Amino acid sequence: MKLAARWILAHDGHDHVLVEDGEMVIDAGKVVSIGPRGTLPGGEGLDLGEALIAPGFVDLNALADVDTTILGFGGMPVADAKSVREGHVAAARDLLTTQQMVMAARGAFCQLLLSGVTTALPVTSLLFRKWAENAAEFEAVAALSDELGLRLVLGPSFRSAINVVRADGSRGQVEDEAAGLAGLADAVRFIKRLSGGLVSGLLVPSTIETCSDALIRQTAEQAAELNVPFRLHCCQSQAETEMIWGRAGRSSIGLLRDLGALSPRALLPHAKLLGGPNADPDLIAADREALAESGAVVVHCPLVIGRGGKRLNSFADFTAQGIRIGMGTDTTPPNMLMNLQAGLTMARISDPATRPADIMRAATLGGAAAIGRPDLGRLAPGSAADLVVWDLAALEVQPVHDPVEALFLMPPGLRPRHVWVAGRQVVRDAQVVGIDEQAIASAMQAIFVVLRDSFATRHPQGLGWPALFPPSFPLITRNAKIQHGDVS
Repeated sequence: MKLAARWILAHDGHDHVLVEDGEMVIDAGKVVSIGPRGTLPGGEGLDLGEALIAPGFVDLNALADVDTTILGFGGMPVADAKSVREGHVAAARDLLTTQQMVMAARGAFCQLLLSGVTTALPVTSLLFRKWAENAAEFEAVAALSDELGLRLVLGPSFRSAINVVRADGSRGQVEDEAAGLAGLADAVRFIKRLSGGLVSGLLVPSTIETCSDALIRQTAEQAAELNVPFRLHCCQSQAETEMIWGRAGRSSIGLLRDLGALSPRALLPHAKLLGGPNADPDLIAADREALAESGAVVVHCPLVIGRGGKRLNSFADFTAQGIRIGMGTDTTPPNMLMNLQAGLTMARISDPATRPADIMRAATLGGAAAIGRPDLGRLAPGSAADLVVWDLAALEVQPVHDPVEALFLMPPGLRPRHVWVAGRQVVRDAQVVGIDEQAIASAMQAIFVVLRDSFATRHPQGLGWPALFPPSFPLITRNAKIQHGDVS
């Protein structure tokens, strides 16, 4: 198949390059050739007109469930709103059925495709789980790759502790080392059963403070043996840094370094709080040095951390020091374009010279390198035919100066016109092929209501969502009478 467009973001073996009035040939799921229009053999093919053909994004922390982090977005939530009381753990159960979890993942994956993501490393919340995830349900999630055509790198998440609030209000943990190691073993079995295609394996220990030293060490060892990446959330909250300091007397990155867990296989969201609980400058410098020397990858999710009033400090400094960075979504909407735009704006607070090209590389080449797939995140002969067509003729996009910069200037959430993954068209005319969007949207909202209504069962004081996450303005419920004031 031959495609032509005003612009193609190709790769010359060193970096992305822009081909003006270009065309490309794809066959058997691979890119065969790219060149100026009229220089390649074959017929005319499909002329996409005023468009940019770009490589698909690689999402290293791809939301794969119905997100509840939006609760509290409108203002400061009640303290410990998402905490779990100690007594709840013994009675906890998985709140959703496997069918509901798969439906939530289906909806999130469609949203990812509709933002130009072609490779996703799913992340889901354990807040609504009895303990952790399991291989059986992830086999059902993996099957969505064939259904939707999204490339997946995944595995069930596991942990050896749950953070809780005790009866006296202090923070603590309920620990179960055996459950954590059993979860790792289950994840290893899941990866060994994968048969290739668009699905490959990822080890997913939950968050650093809920994983014991032994679980972290064994996860890193298994990742090396299986030759797969592992993803571990760390340096993301003050509570985490305090818990790790109390447990190990060092920063989260320092602990990973001393456990031998820092390596090019380590994917670390979000790296926003370095240097331990007191952000010690010397420890921050040591953390950065450890990240750079080890080749570990910082997974930058600017939208979700920005909503919480934080930012990566800083994108430019990290890249200048040689720290590897990839991009993730991790929140509703799971839209990579919005994350690129937010990421550039936030990066320029520290370094106004940060360029759209810097963020674009992180979302394509950086993500592909993080999972050891140099055939992804680029368009070149022999690369995977994972490509996204961005419409540059639409009124909302005008005017256009540079086609890559246009992605950072166009309205957030604007959908790509077409998407191909491994040569298969999965988005056509801004719609996921074969998907009833309204049915999925309704199902996702119903699942959200179930999750939202469950907060009182876990909260230390038994508070429900109306008290924990009040709406922006006073809520007038059904059958209530509105008291109108005098506007004269």
